[in-house]
Amino acid sequence: MENYCGNPGNERPGGLGRNGGLANYMIVPSTRFLLPLGTLDPREAAPLTDAALTSYHAVKRSIHLLGPGSTAVVIGAGGLGQMAIQVLKALSSAATVVAVDTSAAKLETAKKMGADEVLISGGDAVKRVKEITRSQGANLVLDMVGIKPTLEMVAQISRVLGHVTIVGLGSGALPVNFHSPAKECSVAAPYWGSIPELMEVVSLAQAGKIKMLVEHFPLERADEAYHLLHDGKIQGRAVITPND
Repeated sequence: MENYCGNPGNERPGGLGRNGGLANYMIVPSTRFLLPLGTLDPREAAPLTDAALTSYHAVKRSIHLLGPGSTAVVIGAGGLGQMAIQVLKALSSAATVVAVDTSAAKLETAKKMGADEVLISGGDAVKRVKEITRSQGANLVLDMVGIKPTLEMVAQISRVLGHVTIVGLGSGALPVNFHSPAKECSVAAPYWGSIPELMEVVSLAQAGKIKMLVEHFPLERADEAYHLLHDGKIQGRAVITPND
């Protein structure tokens, strides 16, 4: 898959750990990396290649688990989580989608994105997920944060033969022993997504099934955008438009 590289550290494209993210133009090695957007506004569609594709790839591998009566828990309702909720609803409307976050404002956004239930992080959230799943745990747990407290929660709400998917880059460690996670639970840490999957993501956006919250900034306000991101004050994703 083109989103992985046998030499770790070389899988980052321009703008992701390398110079070029805020350039007026960018050279790509082949036209196969260019996808038609149709009527989509490029400024609105920009996060589809990142937040949407990452979430889509993470969700798609577990869709076979999300039939009627199933539960998917999304931990972290920021840009990635908001998109994961929409993708879950678009690909598996039968599943109950639960969003977990420390921010009441982000959880309110998660509701608007389609979450069936929203929970403030903590012990009560763990209890509620167990109530929803009749103590069996969630079929799919997506950790969009990846820090110690969220991964501890992941271990507690995992399900026998379920999936745990770690998307967040928080560098926490999942507690792993004979009792944690649940028996034969599959744990994966996917990265980004493939070009065919991006085509599917664009199709969902064109059909109006997914939409990223976007805040626009001209190039001269890029520093401000970074500060707002750092302070958690961006709803969804910030898009810099160098050519405006």
